[in-house]
Amino acid sequence: MFSFASLGSGSEGNSFLVKTDKSIVMVDCGFNYKETENRLSELDLTFSDIDHILITHEHEDHMRAIKMIIKKENIRISCSYGTAKKIGIIDEVNIVNPGDMLEENDLQIEVVPVPHDAREPCHYIFKKDALKIGIITDFGSLTPKIIESYSNLNYLVIEANHDASLLMKSSYPSSLKNRIYGKLGHANNDLTFELISKINKEKLKKIIFCHLSKLNNHKDIIRNTVKEYFDQFQCEFISQENIFKWSEIK
Repeated sequence: MFSFASLGSGSEGNSFLVKTDKSIVMVDCGFNYKETENRLSELDLTFSDIDHILITHEHEDHMRAIKMIIKKENIRISCSYGTAKKIGIIDEVNIVNPGDMLEENDLQIEVVPVPHDAREPCHYIFKKDALKIGIITDFGSLTPKIIESYSNLNYLVIEANHDASLLMKSSYPSSLKNRIYGKLGHANNDLTFELISKINKEKLKKIIFCHLSKLNNHKDIIRNTVKEYFDQFQCEFISQENIFKWSEIK
């Protein structure tokens, strides 16, 4: 068994789950403790079922529950040194470095650095036997390392944060527009599609779009812009409001 689920994704909270017969790993815990607990229950899980939590970076929508989890639960937590220092949890977590390959029972996990306006942001690729799933959010540009690491996936969970034209027409202040659109910001649709275009299409089976802006993007924009992807692959969306139920990676 090799499956993916999500507690939800967006500017108000992000959390993803990867499950095998031997492990359940959570990537980010961006909802508050109680909301995380409630959403886990919708997947018939409790915190005690989680073996390992990986944090991508220190922004609130990715780690809101972490200090309460440390206080109340006995779960192994890992993140980069920069992330741990910024949150203030260096003594409570395992430090991982960009480029590391982690072992979690029957899972191999690659730590991939991403360009974002955080201290030391990283994302994670999971491999079980010959199958791979890559999760990537909060990246403002592509690097050779991202392209290399994400080039041979079976299953991709990827941020499609905003449509650039909608963002620029929005009522956001210029400083916020520049931050979101910048090289250390969030992935606009064109950047998302650029990374997808570089993935081996013979292996890729499913694309799941996440972290969509409620104001500056829409599912229909993505569908209409890259209709060929929806014809060629299984494509789905993760919402902010609802869990994304278990989907088998195969």
